[in-house]
Amino acid sequence: MKKLNKFGIELEELLKFFETATFPEIPFKLNGYMTVVGDVHIFIEKQAEAIRHYKGSERVHDSLMQHLRTLKVIVLDQ
Repeated sequence: MKKLNKFGIELEELLKFFETATFPEIPFKLNGYMTVVGDVHIFIEKQAEAIRHYKGSERVHDSLMQHLRTLKVIVLDQ
C-alpha cells in the first residue's frame, strides 16, 4: 500500500467530503480569477489528478490544493 503524504491525506478527506456535497448552481465563482462553468465532479477529478501527479515543491502543491479547499468552503457556506 502506498503511503500518503500530508497532501494525499487531505486530498482523500476532501474527496470523501465531496461525495455527498450539494454544490451551488453552475456557473459559480470559485475565486477572483476562476469560475466553475461545467460539471463540478469533472472539475474535482481534474484537480485531484493534478495533485496526485504533481512531484514538485510544496508551495505549488499547496496552491493546487487551494482550489478544492475553496470549493469546500463554498459548499459549507451555502
